[in-house]
Amino acid sequence: MKGNSIKGIIAIALLLILTFAFASCQDRTIRQIDIDYEEMTHNGDTLKDFSALFDEQGKVNDPYADKENVVFPTSRVPYYDSDNNGNLDATDQSHIYEVTIDLRAEHYVDCVYLFLEDKGHAVTVETGPAFKYDNTVEFASVKLGWAEVRLNTHTRYINLKFTNGKAPSEVLVYGYQTGKSVPVNTAKHEYKDFDYFLGINGNINDSKRVKPITCASYFRDYANWGWFYDPASYKLGATNFEGMMVSSHTNVYKLFTSEYNIDPVLCLMYTSGPPTVDGTTNNDPNSYFMYGELLYQTALRFGNNPTSTADMVKVLSQGKKKYNLNCIRWLEAGNEPNGEGNDGFTPYELAALTSTAYDGHNSTVKSVSGSGVGVKNADPNIKLAMAGLAGVGTRYIRSMVFWMENNRADGKVAMEAFNVHTYCKKLISYNGYQVYVGVCPEIGEITKEVKKLCEFRDKYYPDIEVWMTEFGWDTNTSYDTENACHPYADFTAREIQAMWLVRAYFMFAEAGVDRAAMYMAADIGDEATSTGKYGTSGVYTIDGEYKDSFYYLCTLKNNMGDMHFAEVIDSGNENVWIYRFENGEGKSCYALWCPTMDDVRVDGFKLNIDGSTAKMVEFVNKDEDGASTDLTVTDGCVTVNVSERPILIFSE
Repeated sequence: MKGNSIKGIIAIALLLILTFAFASCQDRTIRQIDIDYEEMTHNGDTLKDFSALFDEQGKVNDPYADKENVVFPTSRVPYYDSDNNGNLDATDQSHIYEVTIDLRAEHYVDCVYLFLEDKGHAVTVETGPAFKYDNTVEFASVKLGWAEVRLNTHTRYINLKFTNGKAPSEVLVYGYQTGKSVPVNTAKHEYKDFDYFLGINGNINDSKRVKPITCASYFRDYANWGWFYDPASYKLGATNFEGMMVSSHTNVYKLFTSEYNIDPVLCLMYTSGPPTVDGTTNNDPNSYFMYGELLYQTALRFGNNPTSTADMVKVLSQGKKKYNLNCIRWLEAGNEPNGEGNDGFTPYELAALTSTAYDGHNSTVKSVSGSGVGVKNADPNIKLAMAGLAGVGTRYIRSMVFWMENNRADGKVAMEAFNVHTYCKKLISYNGYQVYVGVCPEIGEITKEVKKLCEFRDKYYPDIEVWMTEFGWDTNTSYDTENACHPYADFTAREIQAMWLVRAYFMFAEAGVDRAAMYMAADIGDEATSTGKYGTSGVYTIDGEYKDSFYYLCTLKNNMGDMHFAEVIDSGNENVWIYRFENGEGKSCYALWCPTMDDVRVDGFKLNIDGSTAKMVEFVNKDEDGASTDLTVTDGCVTVNVSERPILIFSE
């Protein structure tokens, strides 16, 4: 006992010494703390922009150090005509009610400076554990200008609340770091093979839409939750899953997995806002118990959990209870719930729904029917992807993660894939009007934003995948179609769509995206007359004709299934891009193309390869494998002609 006591005392002493040493090496000078808007701020209850709160750090005179020569901020968050009187006046607001600053480490925070623009502007500053703040300071402005809010506390989180949605013009924080920064990952991201990566969107209600899906390796299947589940059945005290098309989905999913090497992902959509229940708020996981129950029952049916029993299957009337059909490995919790404006799910709402869909928010959410809630409680082997966002919402996802880590009992990020959408278009003048047209993925910088999301994933959550589950172009060429492929040179709209899709897949692979799915398998409108968005973005027409893009994607799947991205190669020519893919068994594939949309060609290009043999595969309409040609290797090089239509060079 004495020996253990001495060891304990020594351990405590060493801990104190290390703590003191760490503290003593910290710079305790009170200075303005740099607040990275993208990395360190959250507002999960609104979709409004509030970047102006933090955009003039270091640009205005420091009011803490120099109170005599203060320079006022020049920007402010947008204010809106809240009373619809046609003017911005004192009654209007920014609709920014609350902002959280995550300093990413424990800090001593001396004070916060806020630039307030009117008298009586009330602000609450909270510090302490996120969402459980235990230190509150109330403040009301008495004049225009900088206001100092004294805090004198140690905290990682600062929560600002603005009365009546009237945000200040700028926020400055003063103090110094006292704790260790949030650790970052140093492991290299592992790129996925095309047999996992190459995806397509669609649905299986119409049997003619099954064949077009075979050009991809995974299939994102849109399905409305109303097809499977009837909320009105709760009046009868049970849940009606008899509407679930179990047999039809099972037959198609089995066909995909056994014959076409396609992995189905069922996306269960909610069509009219948050599926909440009376007596709850949208940030409350309990408000989504019906959706969580749906995900549970879906995973129970289509999964393969050896502990499942028929008693777990809920139906209104007695009948054959199907379960453990072993059809799917992934479910997706919705589609574009954030909308394209400011009226969709906020990040905290979607975080609460996703946490319920994942495992019933740590199994705390209960169903009135007696069913389990959440995918993992039905089959822990099925993975959950978050709903695909309209746009690449890295900030949105950061706030979802922030909510989960600070509201779940286990602090877990309750999803296994971040999921986003993007499209490439630009605004041009046409016949006196401003119209959108589709542009190639390089000019449209299709990976610019998703790279930020992949970097965020790589830095903090390396085990979570990044999915790009909608992108593409229409083959209707009307200027009323904002995402159209307009023919140029000798290229038809169908050829352009096919070329751009292949190039986009290559770019997403290089960016670190784990799965990319073009939109979508079959057109929903007549190619000649269907204008607007995405009516003719399929690989298959409503008349039953396969477009060039179907054959181009088949060529990718059939030739690059076991390949994953390896490196970007500098071609020495800005008009030639080269990506190298490999299979880990000594075989390489070089993808070459011109990243333009004005018929650029580079003939006689010499490519250095790492093998002794070489074969070129060209993308050809009506050919699912592409046109193959053996090449002569001379001094480690092959000579090829490069154009905007990619070519593949295989070597080993």
